[in-house]
Amino acid sequence: MYGEKEHCGLKSVIKGEWRNILIPVPLKSIKISCQLINYVAEVTVEQEYQNVEEGPIECEYMFPIEEESAVISFTAQLEGKTLESKVKPNKEAEADYDKAVSEGRTGFLAQSVRPDILKIKVGHLSPGAKCSIKLTYILEAALDVDKIRLTIPTTISPKYIPFHDNSEEANKIKSIKYDFNTPAPMTFSIGAKMKSKIESVTSPSHSIQTEGLSKDVVNEQGFFTSKTSLSASTTDLDRDIIILVKCEAANASVVLREDDADSTVLMVSLVPKLTLKSDPELDIVFLIDCSGSMMGSSIKLARDAINILLHSLPHTAYFNIVRFGSSYKKLFDSSVPYSDETLATAKKAMKKLEADLGGTEILSPLKMLLEEKTKLPRRVFVLTDGSVSNSMECLKLAQKHNNNSKVFALGIGSAADRHLVKGLARAGLGTSEFTTEGEMIAPKVIKQLKHCLQPNLKDVTINWGNDVDINNSSQAPSKIPSLYNGSRVQIFRIVNNKGTTIPATIKISADVVAEGEEGFDEEVSVDESGLQGTLLHKMFARKLIQELEEKEEMADEKEVKELITELAMKYQLMSKHTSIVAVDDKENKNSQPMQSRSIANQMPSGFHGFQQQQQHSRGGAPRMMMCAAPMAFGAAPMGAMGFFSMKSSMKKRAQPQFDNSSVEYEQCAAPMMRMRTQCDSYKQSVVDCCDDEDLEDCESEESMEDSSPMDTVLALIALQTAAGYFTKDKKIFSALNIQEEAIEKLVEETKADSKIVYTVLVCVALEKKFSDFKSCWELVVEKAEAYLNKNSASVELKDKIAALFN
Repeated sequence: MYGEKEHCGLKSVIKGEWRNILIPVPLKSIKISCQLINYVAEVTVEQEYQNVEEGPIECEYMFPIEEESAVISFTAQLEGKTLESKVKPNKEAEADYDKAVSEGRTGFLAQSVRPDILKIKVGHLSPGAKCSIKLTYILEAALDVDKIRLTIPTTISPKYIPFHDNSEEANKIKSIKYDFNTPAPMTFSIGAKMKSKIESVTSPSHSIQTEGLSKDVVNEQGFFTSKTSLSASTTDLDRDIIILVKCEAANASVVLREDDADSTVLMVSLVPKLTLKSDPELDIVFLIDCSGSMMGSSIKLARDAINILLHSLPHTAYFNIVRFGSSYKKLFDSSVPYSDETLATAKKAMKKLEADLGGTEILSPLKMLLEEKTKLPRRVFVLTDGSVSNSMECLKLAQKHNNNSKVFALGIGSAADRHLVKGLARAGLGTSEFTTEGEMIAPKVIKQLKHCLQPNLKDVTINWGNDVDINNSSQAPSKIPSLYNGSRVQIFRIVNNKGTTIPATIKISADVVAEGEEGFDEEVSVDESGLQGTLLHKMFARKLIQELEEKEEMADEKEVKELITELAMKYQLMSKHTSIVAVDDKENKNSQPMQSRSIANQMPSGFHGFQQQQQHSRGGAPRMMMCAAPMAFGAAPMGAMGFFSMKSSMKKRAQPQFDNSSVEYEQCAAPMMRMRTQCDSYKQSVVDCCDDEDLEDCESEESMEDSSPMDTVLALIALQTAAGYFTKDKKIFSALNIQEEAIEKLVEETKADSKIVYTVLVCVALEKKFSDFKSCWELVVEKAEAYLNKNSASVELKDKIAALFN
């Protein structure tokens, strides 16, 4: 008699009435291969299954994909025979699958749980049988400063499920099982094809090796190419695969053209270059996730991001900080003017920032901020790992209020929820970025702050040519997204090519709301090579489906469902309302009843503070540093993990705190706490340091000579006042390795104000010694130079200080 299942490594532990039975996990391997062509990627995931049990089994496995991707093909092979797969409405596909399984035939079903989670079911796999599933999806690659950034999710972060969320989607997410071990070894490779020379291929997530970078020749299609794979043969599934491709024209706008028999799709991939210098008055609020899932490296990344943002705010801004978890807490009752006093209060609060507020209840604070009456336009920065089930509620809320407020989102951690982060920015007309441990966070947050400060563009239009109009074409998304300097936007237009002239160039233009600012105009040539097939056609359809799914208010839900189904069937895409099914026509004769086997996802690296040890010899494959037996977690119990509170104490080692009134405490929190206290990685994460009230004195006494360049830059930035100037501080001398006497002598000789001298000193030092980190200090120096110009700093003073660094 079988009961509840748990997972341990590559064995399932079936709890029986008389004894526990070890069952091998049927998922044997995962192979991910990718082709990156300019800014479009095609990803193929191949899963190998084998039943080594005595009776037939049904396997169920939920795994992640990029949230904007389109599943374009599904192939199932059973014992060497390829089965035909079809896209059908959900109920039809489920009926076909259930009928096959009930008749003893093997069936395959692929469904969308939500835009970033897929469910694969293999039904009635007979004893000893092997099968493979090959699933292919396409997606747009992002722009990361000057690189193309491709992210391949490999595990689903456990989601916090709010008490009010009783949706079908939440119930499916709740059923996902978790393990600290990988369900199967993974291999990965990627081939890049670029129109401009590939300078480097790197990864902050995995150890990789690349071939072909030294070649200056192009292939027969005119592409520069490279091939990349893991440094070792396999890796685990505990973090997103992140690939950064640097090429000469990563920031260039392009228009790709694809033709089929009846239509042409034009994809405008636009990277606006805007020169906007206004100093707007804005109300900027930082909404920081302090739930339990942020514990460890994620909360440190959030703390670093806020400190950089605080010092880069313009003096005209109002700001506030709101922490959220099971509840939310404001730093100030309402947004306050940016001053030395309010900045000091915020910095002091950030030193104590911990992941100690319970579950991830993001909807309430987001609603409060977006509905709150403000004197100035509001900008909301969300910093989160996004481990929630109710992403769509949050998206619709941001969309509802995007006339008055904009939302910018930073996804943090090894498996941040890309649907929530990207969706919030998309709905809130802002931008999104992602960062993980090992990446420089400063360039990302400064880029977003620049976007936040950018004046609104209005009347954005695309001239698709004289012959293209609403009668012979349609656009996705129907409304052109907000344009931000250096941020890539992709718009698709499908045109009936019979009797319609396709233009040679596409013109984009926009006006600026702020007075005295120039508008935006760009003309981009259509790529003459022309693609053949349906790749861009399918991406157009997926973009249109996404827009329909995220409509704020559906006047006729039935009509929208029919439109989505019609698009998905026409272009053979999986969607919210369509599935992919394949069934075998051969009956498997076995008298034993079929047993269900749910395959666990691997717990993401760093989740709830659990750090993992990089094994670079295994291609970056992480191994959990565990001293206790692994546990299985459903999505809902993980929310209870948020009751942990980590507070540093100067006199003694920190002791995690939790609310043991939770009904889930016994089943989740207490066992996890015992596990934590036994782990070396956890013990080492808690250090003795100074009392909170003495923190400033402790830090000022530390020598900065051994600091990394990035640490030095951040330490210098932290010394700037809200007005933009710097004052004498011994940290400056330590950081720059310069004698105090030399600067004081300069103050005396020039008879300049001490504040001006030290402001010039820091600005010149940043520009000369730390030019590689310009993206970190750029806004700080701009604010300082505005102060120097206002106070008429002399060129002679700047020259004398510059001479100190020659």
